[in-house]
Amino acid sequence: MPKNQKETLVSKTTSSRVFALFRQEVIARKLVEPGDHILLAYSGGPDSTCLLSLLQALREEIPFSLSLAHLNHGLRPAAAEDEAFVRQMAQRFSLPLVIRRVKVRSYARRHRLNLEEAGRQLRYTFLEETRQKLRATKIATGHTMDDQAETFLLRLFRGSGPRGLAGIYPQTETKVIRPLLGLRRHQVETYLKETGLPFCLDESNLDRRYRRNRLRLELIPLLEKRFDPKVVDHLARAADILRAEEEFLNQIEEKEAARVMREEGEVVLLDSQALSELHLALARRLVRRFLAKLRGDLREVNFREVEAIRRLEPGQEIHLRRRIKLVRLGSHILEKKTLNQWRRYQLLWDGKGVVTIPGLGLKFSGRIVKGSELPPFNDTERACLRADLLRWPLLLRPRQPGDSYQPFGATKPRKLKEIMSDRRLPASLRPFLPVFLSGKHIIWVPGCPVAEAFKVSLADDEVFIIEKI
Repeated sequence: MPKNQKETLVSKTTSSRVFALFRQEVIARKLVEPGDHILLAYSGGPDSTCLLSLLQALREEIPFSLSLAHLNHGLRPAAAEDEAFVRQMAQRFSLPLVIRRVKVRSYARRHRLNLEEAGRQLRYTFLEETRQKLRATKIATGHTMDDQAETFLLRLFRGSGPRGLAGIYPQTETKVIRPLLGLRRHQVETYLKETGLPFCLDESNLDRRYRRNRLRLELIPLLEKRFDPKVVDHLARAADILRAEEEFLNQIEEKEAARVMREEGEVVLLDSQALSELHLALARRLVRRFLAKLRGDLREVNFREVEAIRRLEPGQEIHLRRRIKLVRLGSHILEKKTLNQWRRYQLLWDGKGVVTIPGLGLKFSGRIVKGSELPPFNDTERACLRADLLRWPLLLRPRQPGDSYQPFGATKPRKLKEIMSDRRLPASLRPFLPVFLSGKHIIWVPGCPVAEAFKVSLADDEVFIIEKI
């Protein structure tokens, strides 16, 4: 066939049903639209070759551009042959082709990843960079219904929730489309056999050391034979149902996220107190959203971590994967490495309204009462001070080296550092707790006694109460 003649890969002798199912999926979900530039992730294997053929045929109905991208992982002896084959196919159909060679093993060692995850990261980075370079509108991958079922089972065995079991999305926000999710793998194989199209075989897909391969080669055939021949269809349908419900739950999550999460500069804060007031399912989802904000994705996030974060007590720390350390300060949970931003603050307060401590989420209010109306003693939550001795405005700042004062009941001043230690205040919280000063004198620190010089009695006419709210 001449090079300038358009080659159509769906002929009258091939399975028209495969193309009809493909076309139905593409149109129903608007995966490909007129004017699109589709970048096909082309490995040369059966799935991506089938997708190449179907996309070429679809171009007779929908005007769009098509380019190919191939990543040589350098892991298999046949990798060079696969690359050569991809070049031949691109030339055969007169399609633009971008190839990149990477060293997956080196990348995996450097980033402490397994080969599968390292390959995935490099692959999608390459595809997105190529999409931007070619100004393509979408990236197409050859995932099939069998891939969907395998993913569902893998995540089920891992204990994933609804979001994980929703599986592979037909279309993502990162402009990735999967037009073959409506097709079984055996349909792809039949299609290729009837069209006579050549393709590459990846011998690693037969290696039963990999869990996904064992699912594909052992478990799913057993389930089809002993339980239900349509188990793959049913698992894919379950994933489809969960995706729709996930989208609905995500709308609710979006609304609550504004209440329990906020950003101050580069710091992301999770309000643990607000989180505790929500339904357990929604609270867990918001913790995951918080982690996704910190990490960029939810890979490697497990149920144990989510629960540990949700139950974190003030002053406690937790160490997560990817070298992330979280700490709870007051009602807020944040990354420990961002704490320096909150080590310096100075607030002047006239005792009216509410004063908020940056980063900690601690809020304090003030009121005047008579000595005869004193509330119950609790120096963690409140301070009762002689109003007539206070100099306004009060100064609030973090602890400083050398801070000392004479606490209630003591005969002489003591170092604030020692008082905090005696009171067993969480070590991670101590550098950030507000020190209340009247003039140059420390009058109170939450969790510590008020200053002896400002102690109150039932006979006092006016008592100023600082209260944590």
